[in-house]
Amino acid sequence: MTGTATTPAAKDPSKKKPTHPPDRTREAIETIVFVVVLVLLLKLFVTEAFVIPTGSMAETLYGYQKIITCPKCGHEFPVNSHDEVEGNPAGHKHRLVAFTCPNCRYRGRVGTLTPPPPNRTGDRVLVLKPIYHVRGPDRGDVVVFKYPEKPQDNHVAQNYIKRAEGFGGETLGIHRGDLYTTRSIKYPPDARDEYGNLLYPRPDNPADLWRGDPDRGPDYRYPNNKRAMDLFDASRRAGFPVGKGGFEIVRKTEAQVLACQRIVWDNDQQPKDLAEVVPPRWYPEAEGKWNGDSPRQPRLFVHKSEGMDWIRYRHLPMVWKNYPADPFDPMPQTDLGELAAQPARPVDNFLGYNNGVSEGGIPKTSADDERWVGDLLLECEAEIETGAEVVLELSKGVSRFRATFADGRVVLSRTGPGEGELAARPCKVKDTGKYKLRFANVDCRLWVWVNDRLIDFGTDGDYSPASTVPPDAIDSEGYTRENDIAAPASIGAKGPVTVRAIKLHRDIYYTRTLPTRDAGDHSHADLYYVHPDHYLCLGDNSAQSSDSRKWGLVPDRLMLGKAVFVFFPIGRVGFIK
Repeated sequence: MTGTATTPAAKDPSKKKPTHPPDRTREAIETIVFVVVLVLLLKLFVTEAFVIPTGSMAETLYGYQKIITCPKCGHEFPVNSHDEVEGNPAGHKHRLVAFTCPNCRYRGRVGTLTPPPPNRTGDRVLVLKPIYHVRGPDRGDVVVFKYPEKPQDNHVAQNYIKRAEGFGGETLGIHRGDLYTTRSIKYPPDARDEYGNLLYPRPDNPADLWRGDPDRGPDYRYPNNKRAMDLFDASRRAGFPVGKGGFEIVRKTEAQVLACQRIVWDNDQQPKDLAEVVPPRWYPEAEGKWNGDSPRQPRLFVHKSEGMDWIRYRHLPMVWKNYPADPFDPMPQTDLGELAAQPARPVDNFLGYNNGVSEGGIPKTSADDERWVGDLLLECEAEIETGAEVVLELSKGVSRFRATFADGRVVLSRTGPGEGELAARPCKVKDTGKYKLRFANVDCRLWVWVNDRLIDFGTDGDYSPASTVPPDAIDSEGYTRENDIAAPASIGAKGPVTVRAIKLHRDIYYTRTLPTRDAGDHSHADLYYVHPDHYLCLGDNSAQSSDSRKWGLVPDRLMLGKAVFVFFPIGRVGFIK
């Protein structure tokens, strides 16, 4: 059977369906409506932008600030300028007129800087919301929430930003700058003392469980109640063991350790004015074993001998005596005869962000600025020849902790009580080359990085918080002269090693706010209970943070989300840790 193929008839152009010109106005309106709806949905359910107004999270996040470059050492750092922009609590604005460098402690006047540093807005952050609709925050997350006492003020949202550190059902303790928690203490609502008074009262309105200001009413955090204090003391005597039902130390994640480091001393940024007046902070322990590139202000150290030799750090906060008491007085010319250093002292909690001076004020430090901080981070660049050995050492109390790099391995060890090797892991420090080394002793855990990559020791680098505290400490803070003053940080070498780019940082230090048993007592803890569906939130700038230590807990219903990203200013763009 045969057939012939046929082709469809060509369309008649005259019968083509007419088209209408696009309605540009309608398309524009539809696009705008779509974008607005999308933004509202994102804001409602996914993410929202916030601006940081204050310095309670400094220097992790900035509020209003001026960026100062120290005219003496060149260190760049932020100084709080909130009162100049927004005014103090009374509404009065005061110019920022003076600063103190956290690196060299030089006290200078803002008006002498050229060009004058402008006020900069606080960090603008993106807040992720869905995580809280599913499971809530993790410990240490930076969170945004509505202020419980006054979520709005004159129709303006009162949003706070802190770290979530205490969770429902926990009793949290602040002790020597660190955090401790337990879930083993119960607070029955009907428990009464021998006089029939409720031991753990509850408010008539459950929405008031967050309240924690004893000056304005009941404190439902039950601060420093006897059961908690007895358990904390028992836990401390036992060495804060894990898994025994007592208090255990809270340890940061790697990202949080790095985000919370604060400068102690950058050895590449030394004030020239002090070269002939103040001895160097880093110095060879034995003469002739290390050769520096400068006798008075060495930045680079070269070691060649076959024995183990050390360079040591001593914390010498400078006193620049020519700074006037009144920041408006004329600034006298620098006189080297007026520059001096105090004797070596323990590494302290000083933060340049907090130590600006407003007009009419005088430079001063608070007792919290002078707290001893034993959690340190040491880093350097080491040029090592094959077969050589380099050691980073950090002291704390009666112990010194070491990370020894040799033959492709890093070994953790300690001296003092419990001395000996703790753990060993392979690493890339083996052949001749340059390596960036970092060693940290934070939250009673030892950390090691090589070329910015963490060497995973798991829990092998953990130790008991009680094991470093001397029984006869010269101060109840727990430091010792032979370690924390004479050699808080050290670098040792055996064989050909060159060390440069040395930096020493410290961890943030959580300060206490509850009345102490006696004025000089720092050996006890502040203890707070966290009710279910509530959080205890703390600022990284603990010495000057209005947080859960002062006004109470944060109800889950007022949590807005997790701050995840700084998107402005440009120089601060990055993820929040």
